[in-house]
Amino acid sequence: MDASKDLQKFDFTEDVIQHFRENRIIPVDFYNKTGQILIHKKDMASGEDISKLLKFEQQGIFFLKSEISKIKPGRKGGDVSFTKLVNTELTSDMAKGASDLLLDIKKYPLNGSHVREISKSIDSILEDFKASPDMETGLVNIIEVMSTAGMPVDSEVLTKRTVVAMAMKVRAAKAFTKADLNQKKSEQVSLMMASYLADIGYTQMKIPTHGNLKTEELEYIKNHPIISYLMVANLNELDESVKSIVLNHHRPHKGEGVNNNYPQTKNLVQKLNFYKDKYKTDYKKSLLVADVQKQLKNVLINNISHEDIGIISIAGEFASLTTQQPWRPPIEALTAMKLILNNSFFAYNEKTLKDFYDHVGLSLCDNQPFIKVGDYVIVASQDSNRKVFFEICAIRESNKNSIRPMLERIGTIQPKFSNNGKIRISGFEPASLKIDRRRAIFNLDRNADPRRIIYLIDPELDPEFYESLDQKARDVFGVKTSTGDTEAVATT
Repeated sequence: MDASKDLQKFDFTEDVIQHFRENRIIPVDFYNKTGQILIHKKDMASGEDISKLLKFEQQGIFFLKSEISKIKPGRKGGDVSFTKLVNTELTSDMAKGASDLLLDIKKYPLNGSHVREISKSIDSILEDFKASPDMETGLVNIIEVMSTAGMPVDSEVLTKRTVVAMAMKVRAAKAFTKADLNQKKSEQVSLMMASYLADIGYTQMKIPTHGNLKTEELEYIKNHPIISYLMVANLNELDESVKSIVLNHHRPHKGEGVNNNYPQTKNLVQKLNFYKDKYKTDYKKSLLVADVQKQLKNVLINNISHEDIGIISIAGEFASLTTQQPWRPPIEALTAMKLILNNSFFAYNEKTLKDFYDHVGLSLCDNQPFIKVGDYVIVASQDSNRKVFFEICAIRESNKNSIRPMLERIGTIQPKFSNNGKIRISGFEPASLKIDRRRAIFNLDRNADPRRIIYLIDPELDPEFYESLDQKARDVFGVKTSTGDTEAVATT
């Protein structure tokens, strides 16, 4: 078997697993990426048999492309629905409740009564969303709903972030049994609660209302996660996991290396120790002190929910970009998708990006893809010495909004970086472009390729660079690489 050509990666979606469980089947043989069989197809499969699939989720498990119709009969992988999933009345009620709460806690402490009201609102929206038969493929029409809600900026961002985070979490769920379903709901509710409360620290701060923030203004804003945390840490009604996500919701980048997480670990540990010592003799703050000790331990051993933190962080970025701010109008959803990708290198791990674009990328944009065949992209990869390489590619094949498409390499290039409180790729050095005439093909979706897309070269966002690159590609290859003659293509 030529594994690179014959195998397709299995997508662990809840509806497919539910189909297996309800019909008590494993309908196909499953393989590793090299073609070695791992799980045999089986009729009358037990729940334990099916659950074994989950063990391979992180490393990936594959099936024959020719057997895709057996995975879930009657449904094509590219199907989308235009059913609007976001309930206007329930969502408007949540936004109004959020607006009232944010005003209330400017003067009075957050309390258990607040938490119970938030829980009711969250539960009603979650159950309504999950009840739709088109829950996995319908439109997450939160921008449309909020455009007529007439809510303040802080309430609109909070509500958008919570709904987008919910959609990501629900669509990524894999439940096999009733116990699994109950556990998944608990995790979904906790994530939504953390999303709701993540930015309440702003109510205790004087936030600038202009763009182009100075470094000291940005550093001041970076205090809000720990302020939000201190507002929830002493509440017995909130689970430890909710408090942890609130504390760490701007720390989505997992692993070593330069990143835009804040607070950075050393600074966060110092602040937590400060508050632990400050309140250790205050019996009214005993719950807070106990939780600070737990959070300190978890931060030091890196025992935090990176997946949930990533969800809230990227959902929050989308929510903020698409909401009108005092210094700019709202950004269109498709443009927001591009900006998130282009600012992702120091912000998110690839799993966070992949989950975002796979699970809600289309449905937040009226099923319009933000990335298409023919687009130019930059991919990054790292060698064993941790040196990073940047390549320009054209997209040859793409499934929906996947950021793991088939690519054709054009050449290599060097990026330019900027740091105004956040490290970003600010552009690329045209003079550093080195064309690769081999035009190698990489299928990121089928192979365990270390490359990841980090930047979309867009004719509207980057017109000068786009025109220069497009002309260079046409001069060298005769036509735009992704739609031109491919007789000389070399595969690797």
